[in-house]
Amino acid sequence: MRFNKVLLITPPVKSKIGPIRPNIGLGYIAQVLEDHAIEYDVLDMLLGYKFIDLKNKIEKFQPQLIGISMFSNGYKTAYEVLAQVKTLFPSVTIVAGGPHISCLKKTVLEQCAAIDYAIYLEGEFPLLELCKGTEIALITNLIYRTNGTLVENQPADFIRKLDMLQFPRYSKFEISRYIEEKSLISSRGCPYQCIYCAVKCTTGRVVRLRNPVAIVDEIEYWYKKGVRQFSFQDDNFISQKQRLIAICDEITNRGIKDVFFRCAGARADKLDKDILEKMVATGFKTIAIGVEVGNDKMLKIVKKGETFENIDRGVKLATASGMDVYLNFLAGSPFETEEDINDGVRFALKYPIFYAEWANIIPYPGTELYEWVRQHGYLLKDPDDYLNSISTGAEDPVFETPELPLLKRRKILRYLKTVRKKILRRSLARRLRSRGIPEAISTSLAFIVASESLSKYFFQLRLRKIADRIRYLIYMKKR
Repeated sequence: MRFNKVLLITPPVKSKIGPIRPNIGLGYIAQVLEDHAIEYDVLDMLLGYKFIDLKNKIEKFQPQLIGISMFSNGYKTAYEVLAQVKTLFPSVTIVAGGPHISCLKKTVLEQCAAIDYAIYLEGEFPLLELCKGTEIALITNLIYRTNGTLVENQPADFIRKLDMLQFPRYSKFEISRYIEEKSLISSRGCPYQCIYCAVKCTTGRVVRLRNPVAIVDEIEYWYKKGVRQFSFQDDNFISQKQRLIAICDEITNRGIKDVFFRCAGARADKLDKDILEKMVATGFKTIAIGVEVGNDKMLKIVKKGETFENIDRGVKLATASGMDVYLNFLAGSPFETEEDINDGVRFALKYPIFYAEWANIIPYPGTELYEWVRQHGYLLKDPDDYLNSISTGAEDPVFETPELPLLKRRKILRYLKTVRKKILRRSLARRLRSRGIPEAISTSLAFIVASESLSKYFFQLRLRKIADRIRYLIYMKKR
């Protein structure tokens, strides 16, 4: 055994919404270590831990290997944390993984001398082999230093049978401190070509699906522990109709009831009445649909692989199903005009959706958008700057185009913020009226709840978690 004590960490990243859920990928890594009797511990610094807490954890646990999961957002903070660790604990080996590694590979080790090894793409089995003592040159997906040079080993095939992996039990995670009670994924990979997504260099374009029985095994495990709210975090949970129906039937057949399911990722062109009715009957209460842009011209440009007619049909069906519908848009894609964005606004206002979000589009490494913006010289900020300072919710654009120069982009982002509030106020007022609250009072309460200041505390003080619990209790009372 090369390493038999491993500390897994998630670096701190500034976020207005706080720790929504544990790092699911790190959860799978932890479970593999647990299943193979390798001692490990976890420190998620997103929960508010400072470097002194990490230092104390290392001194107490005495790990031989520290594994860190890295995203491109805030990567400099991760570098700084690792540099401090290496200075204080030079004998501890550091291995990095996550999307940032998968997209940039050797570049990360060139930028951060504290990293001894890096694992790109899926890391469960490569990390296990690294710990067990397999010859370094034979470990797939591994990047390492030797004689002053960086070596990148051959990639492994993506894990085709995801059920080879046990679902995460989060034994060492502070699971109760996250906003969502339980998040899970039922698949990996996405076949679509969207220019803003880095899936091609993270989970790959081949969709790999967990068996419905295994998925419900995971749900049942947490259900027996008292969990009643679940969130599916797949890029596209509804990829195959019969599989979704099988999942819902398995949930029903096992007597799992009085639950509150969320679907965090769905394509409108995959929705039909049968699917939505089955989801509602099983306990799905919310569905988030990626619309991204407002018309067919822009759908072709961002390579979404859908028509707006299908999106319109899918959103119409979803809103009629009784679920809360969330629509996700991007603002400022290549060749997008102000009128194109207004097409999206008009569409979002067309149906009684619960919420809509327009993200400040950010070019991430590994995406076609990133290369396009760089090649055309449209960047307003260096990637080292915006990846460590700007969020998708910010009103500060990181690139401009001839159609939407900087000042116009800023104006549009401010405008879209008011649209978001309008939609939220409208949906809250509609819900209050349905509870028998007079229209004047409903409108006033909705205005207050959707205000900027209360929205801030809604996330930062975890009122969302409280609100979700109240919402679940109301749902149970209605039944």
